[in-house]
Amino acid sequence: MSINRDMKEYTLQQNIPAQTESGAGKQMWKNIRKIQVAVYKKNDMRVTASEKYLQSTHSGLTHYKKIRADEYRLVRDGVVYEITSCNTEGRLTSLLLKVVE
Repeated sequence: MSINRDMKEYTLQQNIPAQTESGAGKQMWKNIRKIQVAVYKKNDMRVTASEKYLQSTHSGLTHYKKIRADEYRLVRDGVVYEITSCNTEGRLTSLLLKVVE
């Protein structure tokens, strides 16, 4: 299985904090750019002590390095993936994703 062959185009969105007229906070998502990401369904057989891993539904790999957890999300074909954790240390950025819509 080749990771490059599995990469598909996703829209990267950033959370821009905003306030309603009453002063309550709300989430506004701004499209940043299109990036190539290989998204895989998480293996439920794996045992781990990480709470973020247990809450995630998918994992992803991308070449893009300017991603931060809980501030960005990925969108493709109406499916929204919240980025709960990311590791930019290696050649590819490793993502933990959770489907939210």
